[in-house]
Amino acid sequence: MRTPRPVTVSRSSTLVKTALRGSARGDYRLAEQRLQQALKLARSSTTLSEVGRPALWNELGMVCKYLGKFDKAERYYRRALRYARRFSKTADREFFLADLYHNLGGLEHARQHFSRAETYARKGLQLRLGCAKPDSIAVAADRAALAAILDGLDKHAESERHYRAALRTYRREYGPDHLEIALILNNLGALCQATGRTRRAEFYCRSALEMKRRKLGDSHPDVAVTMNNLGMLYVGLGKSSLARVYLQQAVQILKATLGARHPSTRAVGRMVIELSDEREAPETATLVVPSCSQALSNQPVRPGGSVAGAQNNASRC
Repeated sequence: MRTPRPVTVSRSSTLVKTALRGSARGDYRLAEQRLQQALKLARSSTTLSEVGRPALWNELGMVCKYLGKFDKAERYYRRALRYARRFSKTADREFFLADLYHNLGGLEHARQHFSRAETYARKGLQLRLGCAKPDSIAVAADRAALAAILDGLDKHAESERHYRAALRTYRREYGPDHLEIALILNNLGALCQATGRTRRAEFYCRSALEMKRRKLGDSHPDVAVTMNNLGMLYVGLGKSSLARVYLQQAVQILKATLGARHPSTRAVGRMVIELSDEREAPETATLVVPSCSQALSNQPVRPGGSVAGAQNNASRC
């Protein structure tokens, strides 16, 4: 009988890197496939099982959220949470638990269960502050994620404070031109729209869109999020023709990247139909996207980019 070839860490690492590259360019279906393959390898590898599985479950949870598979995402997050709690209490464990609560908050935000999302996000921020500096990038990501949720709860003043604190950190660490900054500007635009500051909202959304296009290209679903926000802003201002241009572009991108049946694609598509029929547009929640980490091995916190109540980290939240 032939002896099975041993599973190697390098093979799993290659799959994860491919998944992360796919996720970064908005190809979440490819990312899910590669992560599932990596997880299969982890099940048969003693080396990967202890450390690798929770991180893979966390990353799969984020990808499934982007794909609108919310129940599946929750199962992955909770599996990772149960597993991580078995480890000895260390700074690394507390940091990872903060990631998971951050992402659970992002998932509930995507479901528009804002009160539940707030509980998770505050728990994540509390854990993070116990193991990271208050002005760190990780804390900034948690603040941005919490801010998006507070905006959904109409707690606009506290939301804006967290956004601006996160923005200061990102600008100090990254300079003026970075994807994380674009995500914050997008969300500040949504907040300003909600509080009647339409000129400021337009400025933030246009700035975010230009920066996202530079960083992600024209066909990334995160670009569609800001196009949707601009479209909804122009709907509110009575500029239906301009709104239709942005919303049509947004729905085309979402169909190509997330699929026609994704809740985000369908939500934006319905608004396009409303405008095309020249009926009065109903109130629609503005999309917000919290912040994102760059790699599974560093900060698996990309509470992410779904249009329907999206938080884009860590958690792109």
